[in-house]
Amino acid sequence: MKLFNKLTWLNVGALLVLAFGVAGCGTSLSSLSPIQPVKNIAEAQMLQSENPNEEVVVPAVPSEALAKPVLDKHGLKTAGFRIGKARDANMEALTYVFAFNEYAHAETEWENFLGEWAETQTVIERGSSDDDRKVVDVILISDHPQLFDIQTRQPILTKTVDGITVSISYWRRPDLDRKYNRGNAFSPFYETEALHQGDKTDVFYVKITNNRSENVIFDVKKCRIIDQGDNIYYGLSYDDLEERFTYMARATGLYVKNGLEKARQILIEKRMPIVEKQVGTRRTGIPPGESKEGFVPFAQTKLNALELNVVLPIEKAPPPGGAQRYQTIEFEFPFTHDRGIRVAQPSPKRY
Repeated sequence: MKLFNKLTWLNVGALLVLAFGVAGCGTSLSSLSPIQPVKNIAEAQMLQSENPNEEVVVPAVPSEALAKPVLDKHGLKTAGFRIGKARDANMEALTYVFAFNEYAHAETEWENFLGEWAETQTVIERGSSDDDRKVVDVILISDHPQLFDIQTRQPILTKTVDGITVSISYWRRPDLDRKYNRGNAFSPFYETEALHQGDKTDVFYVKITNNRSENVIFDVKKCRIIDQGDNIYYGLSYDDLEERFTYMARATGLYVKNGLEKARQILIEKRMPIVEKQVGTRRTGIPPGESKEGFVPFAQTKLNALELNVVLPIEKAPPPGGAQRYQTIEFEFPFTHDRGIRVAQPSPKRY
């Protein structure tokens, strides 16, 4: 009988330990971000060693003999990459994500690196008899929330092309609620659990710096996220957010009015000036030498999404009086999505 009682208490104790362990795991997942920057190099190397296959390629340094001296000079190291098939590694564009050793954004140092990297990248992309030609895409990953007016809690990806620098960071739903879903206003991104997936949002914060001598044009409706299944999730405008409130019966009155007023203050489309007036249209963007930043919401990704490519098209105006046409640069930023973390996120909350 005593032995039976001891075994019973041991079983109860084991169940309690298991329960606390599961609860702890849930708390841990709920504090993570469901959308994060590209795969980490160390994580992929471990995956490759455990289960080698052609789906995983780890391009630690592009054309190491050419690239490493430049990286070492500026204190950069490879931190992440876009997963691809090994057989396509030298035929498709590869995205390399670099970080400074202190893992902090240093704008001046990044610009100095890019100035020297441009020549090296040209040599790499041209290829040689000993090395296949490859297209190299360079992105900086950093942990420097002071880069933005509205400081972020997640890593920042930065990319510079043709005198335009774009930085982007994901915002979790609980962080948005904590900051904006409070007092007598609904968050501009407010949602209920009952909403359909396509009516919910994934929200990014974007900063665009125009170092060109002409205007650049930016339209959130042309922005999109593409997942590994070629599903497309488009950017949402202020009007789209206003319409979303009509889907939620409890979102009415002063709370909605104040939420939309906050949207005008924090959405990037509302913080950009009109840079071009044409017949029947007005186009917003960034004048030369200026920066604009703010939130860009998208239709929420599906739960089965794994690899996400955030595409931000930016249109370059031609020099005045020239015969050139407008050209569009598509800034692409690779992210990953985790279904387990998404499901474990806390429910929408008022503060």
